[in-house]
Amino acid sequence: MVKLSEELLVRRSEIMRTELRKMTEDEFDKYIEDFIPDYAKDLSDNFLLPSDLALEESRQFMDNILPDKQESDGQSVYNIYSIEEEKNIGVIWYNIQPDSKKVFVFHILVYEDFREKGYAPSVLQQLESDMKNQGITSLGLSVFGNNPGAYNLYKKLGYNTASISMGKTI
Repeated sequence: MVKLSEELLVRRSEIMRTELRKMTEDEFDKYIEDFIPDYAKDLSDNFLLPSDLALEESRQFMDNILPDKQESDGQSVYNIYSIEEEKNIGVIWYNIQPDSKKVFVFHILVYEDFREKGYAPSVLQQLESDMKNQGITSLGLSVFGNNPGAYNLYKKLGYNTASISMGKTI
């Protein structure tokens, strides 16, 4: 399992203004508790699923991807800590696939009070730099269709659209 070294986790950067910090068990449980219904809503809104089915799919997704919580193989879930604010301002969750030299960002969340301050692009750029230094050659992520702000941010950061899934209520 590849994880960021402790040195990289606490490295401070004037540009970045953040650190990635390991979550406590309680913080992780709270994150998952909030993530499941939020992800279910995104599934329902974007894939036209009934809300009860979307909630079940969200739970199954988490059980499959994070069966051992934070210790799940290849998964990295961290608090985004703002040096300036002196508090956690979000979460990033990604998966390192060392054999294919890829990283996939499952979720980046900047809490509402801290949005539009440059944290998300800063964290993604720092992750890209750190992963490149570890021999990773590709960084991927997904964005739901009802999140044009995130889509535009990722385009500005140089991400290319790899696929588009569309739906229609009839």
